[in-house]
Amino acid sequence: MRNNMSKSPSEVGILKCLWRRRENGDWAIHDLKGLTLKPQAGFESDFFKFESQMELMTQSPGTRNVHEFFTSFGPTDFLLKQSILPVVAWVAGEGSIRCIGTAFVVSCTGFIFTACHVLLDPQDRSYGKVRRDGNVLSFMDGLKMGVLMPLSPAYGQTGFRFFGFEQSWYWGKWRASPLIHENEKFEILTDIAVCKISAMPDGTAHQPLNLSLNPFTKGEKAYALGYAQMEDIPLELRNGQVIVPDFKQDLYVSVGEAMDVFADNLQRKEVPTPGPCFDFRAKIPGKMSGGPIFGGDGSVVRGVISRSFSGEKHAYGAMLGPVMHLPLIEGMSLKNLMDSGNEGIANIQGAGL
Repeated sequence: MRNNMSKSPSEVGILKCLWRRRENGDWAIHDLKGLTLKPQAGFESDFFKFESQMELMTQSPGTRNVHEFFTSFGPTDFLLKQSILPVVAWVAGEGSIRCIGTAFVVSCTGFIFTACHVLLDPQDRSYGKVRRDGNVLSFMDGLKMGVLMPLSPAYGQTGFRFFGFEQSWYWGKWRASPLIHENEKFEILTDIAVCKISAMPDGTAHQPLNLSLNPFTKGEKAYALGYAQMEDIPLELRNGQVIVPDFKQDLYVSVGEAMDVFADNLQRKEVPTPGPCFDFRAKIPGKMSGGPIFGGDGSVVRGVISRSFSGEKHAYGAMLGPVMHLPLIEGMSLKNLMDSGNEGIANIQGAGL
């Protein structure tokens, strides 16, 4: 299955699925649609904000649930922002919400991917306390960390839902520093972290992106999406209540091509990005870390944005396939959960995917 929509050379196509829960309780793909992302005026074709127009994800909504119906249409940016989310952190008493990276949904039940270094940001920058239990991370002492998901414009109002990270998994080893004044340092096995957010409160599906366990090939087009340089969100006090005012939440597209694949980087340490990874020729500003990198002509996600060189069109992504086999819940991996069919995780297969 490939994304064969007609588009100009300056446009990017992303294949998006619409998920529903069947009457028997199973998650299933109800329909799919190719979304065309066209650069807004004034942007280059390889790094841009895109024009947003009304899109219908299906010609047959087939539901009596109004909340489910509202997931099936909307502006282009809303349909992508259901799945690609800003990662935020807030410490009780602070006057703003920190925007620290990007994440994306990989299951109907609320599993998401982000970069490991995004998850560890409170620890690395010493603004929040975390508790470690093996490869599971939780947050303490007033620190809230999670993602923001927009409400459908069909409700007639602007707004968002905050979904806190209920559980978070990461892989590597903590090593004590020989210097007393230095904190422990974490040696990352892979720059991908898995987090779990709660189910949608209205019973609808989270809308996951399509995953591929196959790596990029050299020269393959790579489309990276994320919240480049998203500013922290100031809080306001109104009538004794803390209010989150309207804020900018712009999703950017960076276009490049895969250069080299470092499948054995965990042992050989050929490049600074930890674990199996690849590099690609693209502009990746700060806070895009953790976002999806699409291959297969925009049909599937093959990697997670890891790091880049400031001012250069050269970036690294963590490979998706290996992390799918790492232990998660009671020894089960995401690949096990995908194969079970109970979580609504999309594994799109076909020639070149």
